[in-house]
Amino acid sequence: MDDRSVISATLQHYYDAWETRDHELYRTVWAEGAAFADPPTDGEVPPTGFDQILAGMEEVWSRADSITYDRHRMWHCGHSVAVHSTVVMKIPDALAHVPLIHVFRFDDEGLIRRLEAFLDFDQVEMVEGDRPDWMPLSA
Repeated sequence: MDDRSVISATLQHYYDAWETRDHELYRTVWAEGAAFADPPTDGEVPPTGFDQILAGMEEVWSRADSITYDRHRMWHCGHSVAVHSTVVMKIPDALAHVPLIHVFRFDDEGLIRRLEAFLDFDQVEMVEGDRPDWMPLSA
């Protein structure tokens, strides 16, 4: 199997795990010592290792009744992939469309070794209900 197909399978598992809240499937996509910067910051060390990454995932899950990804475009470049998607987030009494860009870096086995998630809460579209406090607008 070529690198691109292995990476594509890992990406599918990543998104499936988010949408189904499957901890074990989520565990299978991460390389040992992986890092997930959501959002990326200069000089700050992102959560590293599966337990820290899972804790961040669980925090997002706790805020939403459901999360699905509408993937618009994907760019493959060797062991890196950028994905532009809209996260459809059903939250209590509201529905939000959150534009998101993920930049994945994969190891030689096709597992995620680093992930950066770029989002701008000013770009969130509240389809139904009110914007939650944890989605602040810029001042």
